[in-house]
Amino acid sequence: MPLSSEQIENVINEIDCLADPSSQRYGYLLNWQNPFDPFWHYGIGLSDTHIFDTGRGLCPFERKEAKFVIGIDPIAFEPKQTIERLKYALCVFGSWEYTVPGWNCEHLGRLIATDQPRCYQSQFIWWLCDMTPEGEHKTAHQVFRNYLAVVAPNLNR
Repeated sequence: MPLSSEQIENVINEIDCLADPSSQRYGYLLNWQNPFDPFWHYGIGLSDTHIFDTGRGLCPFERKEAKFVIGIDPIAFEPKQTIERLKYALCVFGSWEYTVPGWNCEHLGRLIATDQPRCYQSQFIWWLCDMTPEGEHKTAHQVFRNYLAVVAPNLNR
């Protein structure tokens, strides 16, 4: 369900309230698995206790167990920039329809943290989901870059 402008504003306020820059997880791309669920879920760390769900929820939630996504350090944004990109991403993608293979938490989480809207989990069926062979969403990167160019050019690469 798309987020209204008021809902986006409320979620951004929640992010500001829960964000703890002293946390090791603050501004980092995290992933986790739920029991009996074969899929990895992705989000942006806000604090030692809270993660922003870049999936269906598009909201912060409490979870202490999560892993840092490995292999992205050279391309990841600084934590403070990632949190700012998260807030702007809500304005852009709050109305996008979530689909497991086509536009999901991994696409959005990686776009926010690394500027690559990639999903390795659905990469093997890329042609069914209108993605590139690398598993990247075809339009999300440019849509986000165009938006940031107007509102916060310093958050683009």
